[in-house]
Amino acid sequence: MLVRLTPLALAAAAAALLAGCAAPGLKDGPKNLAPAAFTQLPPANPGAATMTAAFVDSAQLQRVVDEVLANNRDLRAAAARLKQAEALADAAGARRLPSVSAGANASRQRAPNDQGVYNNFNSYGVNATAAWEIDLWGRVSATAQAAGYDAQGAALDRDAAQLSLASTALYLQAQLIGLGYRLKLAKETLGVQNQLLDLVKARVGAGRGTSLDQARAEALVAQTSASVPALRNAACLTRLQLDVLRGQAPADCDKADSDPLPAMPEPRLVSLGTLPDPAGLLAARPDVKAAAVRAQAAAARAQVAWAARWPTLGLTGQIGWSAGKAGDLFKSGTQIHSIAGALNWNFLDFGARKAEETAARAGFEAAVAAAEQAQLAALQDAQGSLSTLRETEQQASAQATAAEATQRARDLALKRYEAGVTDFYALLSAEQERLAAQDALIQVQVQRATALLGVHKAFAAKLTAAN
Repeated sequence: MLVRLTPLALAAAAAALLAGCAAPGLKDGPKNLAPAAFTQLPPANPGAATMTAAFVDSAQLQRVVDEVLANNRDLRAAAARLKQAEALADAAGARRLPSVSAGANASRQRAPNDQGVYNNFNSYGVNATAAWEIDLWGRVSATAQAAGYDAQGAALDRDAAQLSLASTALYLQAQLIGLGYRLKLAKETLGVQNQLLDLVKARVGAGRGTSLDQARAEALVAQTSASVPALRNAACLTRLQLDVLRGQAPADCDKADSDPLPAMPEPRLVSLGTLPDPAGLLAARPDVKAAAVRAQAAAARAQVAWAARWPTLGLTGQIGWSAGKAGDLFKSGTQIHSIAGALNWNFLDFGARKAEETAARAGFEAAVAAAEQAQLAALQDAQGSLSTLRETEQQASAQATAAEATQRARDLALKRYEAGVTDFYALLSAEQERLAAQDALIQVQVQRATALLGVHKAFAAKLTAAN
């Protein structure tokens, strides 16, 4: 329903509507759920890396991160979404300002006069029109705010994706290195076990051994041989995942097996005081900030839905020239101009706009719950990463002791077997325990490295640092 009123009537109508309507009373935004401090901190043991800013050999890890950030297709998509959101925010902001358009027209008409004689009539015109919607209820401003929040959220989503993908790539790199060392251990152990098998065969041939000892030695060699292809396949699958994150075509695993084996990631000692407190964590996590920004965008859209229920007030002005001949344009007698105001209110919609406002309010409440859930997830992530790092440090220390002890036991068992003091079963048990302990040590070292990466990811810290 379109009603044209005088400026005085428009002002009176606007004042009456403003007095009768109010902005929506939304509930509070996301609460800050950060506790005073974290628990489960790693022990301040000067002999162990309790918390690190990077690794000792950060160069090889930094190369992985650089390749991911430069070539990962998901990050390119995130950057494109950010560019799209920024453009939409610019467009929404521009709608708060008046628009100006220009036009020109020319026509030729043939029509009869009063005597029935046909004549030709020409018409030429040019005009410029300015239009502006007065933002009575804040709908246009809220639309621009929502688009601006969307752009902020897209930027934070990109930052969160960078952090997540970089940490995932480093996790895979650590796993790949660990599998390489496990494969190397299996191959070296296979060589030692073949030597033991030759020793047993020689003793059996000399009548100082039994067929049972030989069967056990052959079974030990076969078991270790069976672990080699399984480890090689696991390394291949991990390498393929890492190549995809790097934005590269999957590598030939057979050729990659010949690459030099990087050093196992070793933590660099730093002070626990570098850890942010829970409030600082929530302020640093891009995913938490993105969820909060989305709640702000939802609040702005609730304002838009509320404002859409009420009248819109628009002003238009036009100036132009119209003449029967093109040469007469812009002469004083051909000028036309107008100014108008229009109040438009779709007051009978059978509750459609009210329902849209209710939906927008529910969307805001959902966004607030999601923002608070993001805080809880971040706090859980941080607390869990600290606990894992603390326990893994202790596990690594104990496992190193166990690996060293099983090596000594195996060496003693070999000497006793060669001297004929003990049977092959004792040597077999000692060799199996040594292999298991050495393999477990490599896995714990990898877990220690990934636990460190988990702390950096949870606290939104840099995953590598320059030497």
